[in-house]
Amino acid sequence: MDLRTAPTQALIISAGGFGRSVYNIMRSDIANGVDWTVAGFLDSRSELAARAPLPVLGDPLTWRAKPHEQFLCALGEPAQRRRFAAPLLAQGATFMSLCTGLHKAIGVEMGAGCLFEPDVRMGVDTLLGDFVFVQSTSLIGYEVRIGDYTTIGSFVFVGGGAQIGSDVIIHPHATILPRLKIGAGAVIGAGAVVMADVPPGVTMIGNPAKIFRFK
Repeated sequence: MDLRTAPTQALIISAGGFGRSVYNIMRSDIANGVDWTVAGFLDSRSELAARAPLPVLGDPLTWRAKPHEQFLCALGEPAQRRRFAAPLLAQGATFMSLCTGLHKAIGVEMGAGCLFEPDVRMGVDTLLGDFVFVQSTSLIGYEVRIGDYTTIGSFVFVGGGAQIGSDVIIHPHATILPRLKIGAGAVIGAGAVVMADVPPGVTMIGNPAKIFRFK
């Protein structure tokens, strides 16, 4: 078989609940069945095979990427996305971005492996790195910068001109006021209202958001 003419096969990394939800989103994408088809899941947890709507084909850490395959990493934690994407990226594998339901303005640029759940709205001239996840009904303002592997939960508002570092987790219903800077690796708690710049690596909770220190 000539691989140059083989249809592109999409493989979802993780057959867990989030992976299966991503599969449902992919089924409704206009490119499904046209530009690519979903071939199955990659997951080392054999017990998930019975619940998966498609076959679990192998372990993402040992999978040998083929020229006609593309990958989507359906893992919510930035560290997990980095871990499971790394072996495939080292092989030169291609990661697709899924933009189903994204209301995208002009001038938006994004890297590889991004995922947007339905009803995400994004302002003009926003730049996103690789493997950025934005969950449903969030609103990203104009000229926002979002670093690699960051996860933004549902119902989040990010004001115009904000700068969000890499590996940040913003939990649902949080508000980031315009032009603020969120340092790499920070965690913004559910419902937090961020009114000042956030240092790298800290956890912020409350309204107004303050640094939470684990005892």
